[in-house]
Amino acid sequence: MSIALISIIIPTYNRAHLINETLDSIIAQTFTNWECIIIDDGSTDTTESILSEYCRIDARFQYHQRPENRHSGGNAARNFGFELSKGEFINWFDSDDIMLPNFLEEKIKFFYKDENLDVVFSYGAYFVEDIKNSVVSKPKIDSLSILDYVKSDFYLITHGPLWSRMFLKEKKLFDENRSKLQDTEFHFRMLLEKPNVKFFETNFLFLIRRGDQRVSSKDTLTIKKIEDVFLYHYFTLTQSKFVSISTQKEFITVTQKKSLRGFYDVMAFSNSIKERIGFYLKHFVKLNEIIKINTKSYEAIKKHFVVLIIVLTKKGFKLL
Repeated sequence: MSIALISIIIPTYNRAHLINETLDSIIAQTFTNWECIIIDDGSTDTTESILSEYCRIDARFQYHQRPENRHSGGNAARNFGFELSKGEFINWFDSDDIMLPNFLEEKIKFFYKDENLDVVFSYGAYFVEDIKNSVVSKPKIDSLSILDYVKSDFYLITHGPLWSRMFLKEKKLFDENRSKLQDTEFHFRMLLEKPNVKFFETNFLFLIRRGDQRVSSKDTLTIKKIEDVFLYHYFTLTQSKFVSISTQKEFITVTQKKSLRGFYDVMAFSNSIKERIGFYLKHFVKLNEIIKINTKSYEAIKKHFVVLIIVLTKKGFKLL
């Protein structure tokens, strides 16, 4: 294999005060054959002037505005960046996090050893202000199974995987209508495709910023976002037919419980009974499907009754 080109794709929005650290960490990579495509999701700060300077100094950087005909949000920016990219390998990243110097090198090594690989996973560490005081977050990697993924024993962060472009080609990438669990839903769908995977498990390779300035801050939680969580878990449940027979029963049990929990969370967040009833009626068919799967008739009737109690009172989840 010749020296590959890696496309780093970064969505950004008003991160002028943080993005320098991210871009400097990319410049410091020991693997140097990369292009970095930054997609601005409509920043109103000094992001454009900062990026213009980086592009002037280093031609490997590209700065683009998200087209007006695309949805706002990181998902559309990630997809648009992929469309612009030229690399044989793809690594999405965030504009407030930091790559360690060997971030790219350690992962690309696996592809040089095995050209049949589809993706190399890696894990990161969290920090608030001082990167020296980071907390490592290493997922369970015993099997990398789809069951472990829905159980949250094994998880993926957008930055972690280095993807082969050939694997991603012709696949639906990030759901541009989704406002919550974007990367979780994307990775679930990719895992359903049964990619050929390796995991760099020696050490963490990137740093994830925590705190009020974090892109994924919870301070903008809405009904729509909680609804997206419910719909994600419902979607995973409907994919049980693609799971191996040996783990199918446990997979259904886990995703069924999470789907019902997602519905309850919407009810608990909702401010009015009218809103709760509206949501219940909107998703009645899905709720019926969730309740009935692998459930005896009398148990399904009981669960429907409990769901009605939850709609009316916002209480009773433990009865499910």
